[in-house]
Amino acid sequence: MSRSRLFSTPRTAAPPASGRRRLAWASPPWLQRPRTPRQGVVTLDRRHLYILPSRAGLGFAALLMVMLLTSLNYNISLGFALTFLLGGIGMACMWQAYRNLLDMTVAGAGATPAFAGEPAAFSLRIAGADAPVRIGIEASLPARAGALPASLSLARDATGLLTLHLPTTRRGWLALPRVTLSSRFPLGLFRVWSHADLPLAALVYPRPEAGAPPLPFAAQPDDDGIACLPSDDGIDQLRRYRSGDPLHRIAWKHSARTGRWLSRTGQAGSQPAYWLDWQSLPPAMAAEARLSRLCAWVLAAGEMADIGLRLPGVDIPPGHGGAHRRACLEALALWPGRPGQAMPEAPR
Repeated sequence: MSRSRLFSTPRTAAPPASGRRRLAWASPPWLQRPRTPRQGVVTLDRRHLYILPSRAGLGFAALLMVMLLTSLNYNISLGFALTFLLGGIGMACMWQAYRNLLDMTVAGAGATPAFAGEPAAFSLRIAGADAPVRIGIEASLPARAGALPASLSLARDATGLLTLHLPTTRRGWLALPRVTLSSRFPLGLFRVWSHADLPLAALVYPRPEAGAPPLPFAAQPDDDGIACLPSDDGIDQLRRYRSGDPLHRIAWKHSARTGRWLSRTGQAGSQPAYWLDWQSLPPAMAAEARLSRLCAWVLAAGEMADIGLRLPGVDIPPGHGGAHRRACLEALALWPGRPGQAMPEAPR
């Protein structure tokens, strides 16, 4: 065996023509690298801005080529002047489009919880740097997300908010997908874009059951036979009917509901307590149907009563107020997990 053959590099078979075409059209790795924020902020620097002519820009380039060939063929001086003038305008548009996004910063401003089936809102804080104005900044999500794009314009050194609404289908944490920031300013001949992966997630509550039955409240009298029940105009403090009680003191609605005669004491009652228990629901109900009914009951209770929530593995004591209601809704959204579990990372 010859020395040249012994130390020669083995040859690999050339890929087929279709494979070469796929390699040529594949996106290079530096276009797919994640754009994670530093200290919560993504800066659109020169290394992460991409620009290509739009359809209008390709048509404009074709028009300039036709004008140039016509001027060469017929030796038209004014045609040369007009072609070069329009070409210069196109180059200026390319620079202005690139400068419109250069050194702009993007940060997450928050996410609003939503119920399943309703859109969740994600807010982005956009800040300009040294550019005089930034016009037509557009933020969009992948087409599979089904969200509509949002746009805004900024003055010098101004800050604005862009809100993206993402449809929801199931309860739990919903992470914000990769955001694409783009612009076609000034004439739409070029499209400049960049990406940002922001650690934002919105909590999606269960869908409340439509036409849910009334709250499962039962009067629990104390030692004196006094119980508190909600009414249309507040809290009624009730006791068993006694012979001789005036008719206007009889709680007709509560008597019909409970099946026994009750009278109002005439004193202000305290907040009644509702226990929303997973085990009290019909055994044939599916898990998601139970969560939907419990969610509807939590919303129906409002501020008129203290509510407690019992789920398998989760026990929230009775309470009231916005913070307590949000804690109950969070427990329903994250079950079978526990409230306060970590948010998921944004997808790459």
